[in-house]
Amino acid sequence: MKLIDTNALIVLIIGLIDPRLINKHKRTSIYEEEDFEDLISFVGDFNELVVLPNVWTEVDNLLNNFKGNRKTEYIEQITSTIKLTTEKILETKIATESETFYDLGITDSLLFEYSKKCELLITSDSSLSDYAIANGVKVFDLVKNRNERI
Repeated sequence: MKLIDTNALIVLIIGLIDPRLINKHKRTSIYEEEDFEDLISFVGDFNELVVLPNVWTEVDNLLNNFKGNRKTEYIEQITSTIKLTTEKILETKIATESETFYDLGITDSLLFEYSKKCELLITSDSSLSDYAIANGVKVFDLVKNRNERI
């Protein structure tokens, strides 16, 4: 299974709506269509993608402001993606017991803890990435990948 964090999932959802939106949307303006293509290749089968409820909530809070046709496209895409992926629920207290809680907060600490059970963590958060790599977790870091390409 592959675990994905909030910002990477935002790039994914926006790219699935329309890859041309990636560098125009305020949440993904640092990325390009090529970043989305790289992300899709690492995600692979959506049935193997794990998303925590905390991540879905953050994604929806950050993206649920589209207007008109884009709002409909967003609702259809997030609904479709939710149905294809696997959701894993972790108690919030697990985050508070994590060595990363002070630095990463609730959602990223839960991602860190669950990433230990996954074959890959997909992220764009360098702090989360650093903790995961230091603990032997394989990571696809969207920002690092982009910077290496540039």
